[in-house]
Amino acid sequence: MKKYGETESDRWAKDSLKCRQIVSEIMNFGVSQDQILQVINLLAMELEDRNQMLAFRNFYKSIQEGESLEGNTSTAKIILDS
Repeated sequence: MKKYGETESDRWAKDSLKCRQIVSEIMNFGVSQDQILQVINLLAMELEDRNQMLAFRNFYKSIQEGESLEGNTSTAKIILDS
């Protein structure tokens, strides 16, 4: 059976490769851990889904405030479920 065009897994693989290239480019700048967190925070602000954006922002704030995240899976669950 011949397939024409891209399959869903082809698109996923291309998207995944593009994301890895973006991360690689950011890491080539020699960024610190705090800068990586800030980039994640800024990217979260670009999300179209407001609930996902707020979940990431709240998670970022708790990291910045030094709160213990052990056992706190509620934010991660909100992000993944959205």
